Amino acid sequence: MTGIIDQGDTAEGDHKMYGVSGSEHSVSGFEEIFVFKEIEKLVQELVMMSISKCKMEDLPKELVISILLRLPAEDLRRCKGVCKSLYSIITSRPFIEVRRKIRNSYILVKYEDLISSKHVISLLCDETLEVVYTQTILSDTPLMDSMSSKDRVVKVVGCCNGVVCLRRIDMYVLWNPATRDAKIIPDGLYKSNPDKKMFQRREMGFGFDPKNNDYKLVSIQRLFGDNRRPVRPCQQEVEVYSLKAGCWKLLPGIIPTCDIMSAYSVEGCNGGEMISWLVWNAEYGEHVMSFDISNEVFITTPLPPFIIESSSDGNCRNSLMFHNASLALDHYVKDRKNQTETHNIWVLGEYGVKESWTNLFTVGPFKLLGPSISGFWNNNKVLLEVDGGGCRHDLILVDPSIRKIKDLDIHGTSLQVFNYQENLVQINATPPINLF
Repeated sequence: MTGIIDQGDTAEGDHKMYGVSGSEHSVSGFEEIFVFKEIEKLVQELVMMSISKCKMEDLPKELVISILLRLPAEDLRRCKGVCKSLYSIITSRPFIEVRRKIRNSYILVKYEDLISSKHVISLLCDETLEVVYTQTILSDTPLMDSMSSKDRVVKVVGCCNGVVCLRRIDMYVLWNPATRDAKIIPDGLYKSNPDKKMFQRREMGFGFDPKNNDYKLVSIQRLFGDNRRPVRPCQQEVEVYSLKAGCWKLLPGIIPTCDIMSAYSVEGCNGGEMISWLVWNAEYGEHVMSFDISNEVFITTPLPPFIIESSSDGNCRNSLMFHNASLALDHYVKDRKNQTETHNIWVLGEYGVKESWTNLFTVGPFKLLGPSISGFWNNNKVLLEVDGGGCRHDLILVDPSIRKIKDLDIHGTSLQVFNYQENLVQINATPPINLF
């Protein structure tokens, strides 16, 4: 069976082998034939075959593929070490694509565990929000210790198409939690170029380029003067790292003149194919600047006039997030008289079109310095990060329409919430040397 699926081959015949035809992603007749225990038994037989050096040709290729498509990621990770034939199947692009389409989506929550003081992720089932499993960041990789120490701040830059981009100080790592595969991103061009020593990395963004089947990290560098303050007018340059190419490249002269609205290094709001920041300039005031990952261009989207006007009195603040697949704006309004705060959620219909903003719903009022919005679930239900006492923060689900609250059993510090879909894509695609 070795080589029955060519890496990157997407011929129609291969897709039929995987039980996929056209836009239908269901898997063929084995769904009803094999229950879990039978599949588990067959997997054990595969392992025994590897021990006895039996040939994989003894099993029909459709049967092997059907079994593998139904296994959890952890079992597939072990099967990759059985033999070259299974490794070839599991790491082939058709298998990865079909399995991605039939697997469930999750909510990924990154936080620092209060008991172990380690940085961990928990995956919540997208249908029930029950915790499926929790693992230490970069577990079972050589990089785990460099990210898990309690004296190191670890942030998620973005999570897209099954891959998580992590940051610790100036180190960036791509990590696939399903395959336990990780890769350190090399230093950018600015860090090694003495002519660019006055530029400092200020903003980052991570996403997926579907046109070229590539993961990219975007870095915005800002020019500083001898006084260690940003040069005015603002001067910024852009470099992009491509996982497929394995290197950085400069994109000179493409970024609009603007100030990113943060005094600290920030990560862009990750929408998969678009990365967005809140920025300011004299032409638009506060507005959204988005980077199209596939076409490598920036798109400017003005905010609704109401938001710009209400933000001028100092009692409002804006932040970006995603509602379903759409870019969303949390327009936070403080009522100092009543000591409350309200969150107005706006959704963007089309990048670059100011008129496509829609005021979706309102969350609150809450007491000042109360919960912060971490995301959304099942349309208009809201994921809130609330104070759990001391350093502890809790993640809860709130249904504003009926004021119902559900504790999601996530407790820690430095919470970040992302949509996540399991993917078997290889970041470091080097097969084990001991496969027969």
